[in-house]
Amino acid sequence: MIGFSDLNENQTVAVRWGDGPLLLLAGPGSGKTAVLTLRVARLIQEDEDNAALALTFTNKAAAEMRQRVERLLQRRTNRARLCTFHKFAADLLRQHGSHIGIRPNFDLLTQREDRLVFLDEAIGNLPGSPHGIPTDRSNLLETIDRLFAEGYSGQGRSTSLVRSPDWMPGLFREYCDVLIRSNRCDYGGLLHFATRLLRANPSVAELTQMTWDYVCVDEFQDTNKAQYELLRLITPDRKANLFVVADDDQIIYQWNGASPKRFRELKQDYDLQVCQLPESYRCPPAIVCHANSLIAHNPGRSSKQALVSLKEMPPNSATPVRFKACDSIRDEAAFVGSEIRDWDLPPGDCAVLGRTNRLIREAAGELRSNGHEVYVHHPKSSFETPALQVVIEALRLAKLRHDRVVLVSLCRAWQRLTSGTIEPHAIGGAAGLNGGDFLRAWVDAVAAGQGDKYGSWADRIGSDLLDGLNFKRFIERCLDDPLIVPTDPESKAEFDEELGTFKQMHEDILMDLGPRPTLSNYLQQLDLMSKAPSPKGSEIQCLTIHGSKGLEFNHVFLIGMSQGVFPGYFAVKKGATSAQMQEERRNLFVAITRTKCTLTLTRSREYRDYPREPSQFLAEMGLGAS
Repeated sequence: MIGFSDLNENQTVAVRWGDGPLLLLAGPGSGKTAVLTLRVARLIQEDEDNAALALTFTNKAAAEMRQRVERLLQRRTNRARLCTFHKFAADLLRQHGSHIGIRPNFDLLTQREDRLVFLDEAIGNLPGSPHGIPTDRSNLLETIDRLFAEGYSGQGRSTSLVRSPDWMPGLFREYCDVLIRSNRCDYGGLLHFATRLLRANPSVAELTQMTWDYVCVDEFQDTNKAQYELLRLITPDRKANLFVVADDDQIIYQWNGASPKRFRELKQDYDLQVCQLPESYRCPPAIVCHANSLIAHNPGRSSKQALVSLKEMPPNSATPVRFKACDSIRDEAAFVGSEIRDWDLPPGDCAVLGRTNRLIREAAGELRSNGHEVYVHHPKSSFETPALQVVIEALRLAKLRHDRVVLVSLCRAWQRLTSGTIEPHAIGGAAGLNGGDFLRAWVDAVAAGQGDKYGSWADRIGSDLLDGLNFKRFIERCLDDPLIVPTDPESKAEFDEELGTFKQMHEDILMDLGPRPTLSNYLQQLDLMSKAPSPKGSEIQCLTIHGSKGLEFNHVFLIGMSQGVFPGYFAVKKGATSAQMQEERRNLFVAITRTKCTLTLTRSREYRDYPREPSQFLAEMGLGAS
């Protein structure tokens, strides 16, 4: 039986919540993930016919929730689906996308270069010569991503753009049509096409609604308009069994479409009951006191209880909050490094947080120069080492035998790995003699031109991907091949890191999809996962505040606490109650509540030769500063 003895009163109410919509206002460190997973496990345990869908925002969070549910139930179950919004959309399109022209084996575009190919095709397909389309295609892609996030349909004006050019609706529609004709999606397009599918096909929408008796959403405050519209389509009833976990004090992704408006829409669209989890088991009382003092300066917040610390601090523990003013960013980083050494803190227990990537890079560089091992998180959608690129592009071409875009990518990766050139147009000509099979023609070219050194690759692709589709064996044989290991130390270090990440992802995919997934399902799952490595225990993590969301550390060092840096210049210019300043406060609220033991705030008296005063947030937190 699932135990509830460790839950407090509010947590118990949430876990035992039955039917109808509930908004769970959960502060940082309140045990919300445990509550959500306990509720899902309880629903399945009490009635095997129940089916629960839980949506979140990162693969890591989804995997952790799946593991918790399986431990609680002591078995795997297909009655609980815990995944990201994008994974849910991908599954929906794989099952029913043919209704809008998307076949189940669609390919996911993760590389900007590949997306630019299809954007150029869309522009070329527009009638006439539309005036004013930017020549900077990369920025144009960012605009399309913004339209995807707002749930833009391709008709009329955009709500997120200051100006909607006359050519924009037609270009957006044509870009989507090009993707469909090529049987591809990009990341933003997953939500767009899933929403289009459900709107255009009431029978599919009804089947999806009937599939899930209960729907849960974690970190609801991070949802953009497109995600909320998808949620509405799968839970349209005002009295739907919708369980939403959120905290409006942690809305920090407004650049990606998150907004306080979502809370207003949620309350308008559902007959919500509200439960609160104000108790924090993570943060010491002093941290909670400063966090409450800070966030109280934001007007228009939900009527909710202030955060309360239930963290038990050991006797004679270190002072939980400290502040240090320095002369430069280099001095800030040096101070952080010396504190970690002087306190003999395990590096893996420490995080350096800052408002901007630039600030974090500068601090990380200084820490490295002082002999510290540092982990700087960089979002990665692909692997950089040539050997892994060849493996993945060979898998893609095994799935898409006649696709010239994939062929070009494979030839490019092969040249990086071997320094041998295989021209795509020559492969295209040779493929004309064997039914247009680019992969077979490519294997023949490798076998003819690479001699003994890479002959094993041609044999392996031929036996595993051409004559019999045993892609799982192909991957595992390639990843254990000593031939692909670089010889120079710097390249080898990057390769070892990426190889370890790929192997872990391979295991995770097989765990999720089972030991015999289809190649299409495998690649779709692989494309949805971040390729960034995990930090080592010997490394100090250096993260932006956005990158630290959902994480916790024993010791947090928050740098850059000067006016014009945090809060930033534009927020200061807009004023103390502006939307920009309120979001900056929420950023700081998130940052300081990452800590489990100590928080050290630092600032520099000048940044890039400009003198800076202490951040106004220091006074708002109740801290004296100089």
